[in-house]
Amino acid sequence: MIQHVVHNLTLEQIKFLNRGPTYVPPCQLHILSKSSVTLAELVTKEMVPLRRHLNKLFAKYLVDLSRKMNFEEEIQVAFNESFLGPLPTMLEHRALYEKQIIQSIRYHLNKDRLILRRTADDKNTYYLGRLDELQQKSNEYIENSNSYEFIGIINENNTEEKYLKEVIQSIDTGLEKLYQRKLINKDYQMKFSISKKTNVKLPYVYFLPRKDQEDNLLVEPRFSSYRRSPIFALASYLEEILRPLYENHSQS
Repeated sequence: MIQHVVHNLTLEQIKFLNRGPTYVPPCQLHILSKSSVTLAELVTKEMVPLRRHLNKLFAKYLVDLSRKMNFEEEIQVAFNESFLGPLPTMLEHRALYEKQIIQSIRYHLNKDRLILRRTADDKNTYYLGRLDELQQKSNEYIENSNSYEFIGIINENNTEEKYLKEVIQSIDTGLEKLYQRKLINKDYQMKFSISKKTNVKLPYVYFLPRKDQEDNLLVEPRFSSYRRSPIFALASYLEEILRPLYENHSQS
């Protein structure tokens, strides 16, 4: 762990963090089930993205209905057996202990306005520093970069839902104009239209810290997943067309 600030974390907490961001505390799903949410409800929720991914694979490879149903049933049984069984006592004690460690770390970070984030070099390392310093570096990066354009501030009056609605309307209006001018056919208009999609979400940018050779703090931008972005289908289609042209041109 790279420490760039005075902190009140204990040696025990630091030792835990030195395992790095790739470490996943075991059996936390079982520990969560001791709250008001039952383990069965948690398992059902965790199964949703897996089932969604399986449906995409079934559609892609044209799996027949009987094989699909048998496979889904076997996966559900295996999933339930993996999560719904009782924990060994030693493993349960470890899970509870690590949950308490995580909660205590979060408390100190919030209390002292510190931030814990993985480093931009993608190594298994945390950076521990002041929250306001990282926010300042992130704002400076945005202000000094030509890759970003300020549109507005998200607040109670200008919500994320409002911006998303405006983006969706803009895209669908543009597609309608292209269709009316006979520049695209109806199939493409329907393919890229997003007004009826329910899982659309604006992607966001966040920043990961790194140190230069003089030990100065720098930040690098990262984007959340584009798969739920309003332009994902259109961007994927354009990339499929333009990437071969770019690669051929760059190699010539």
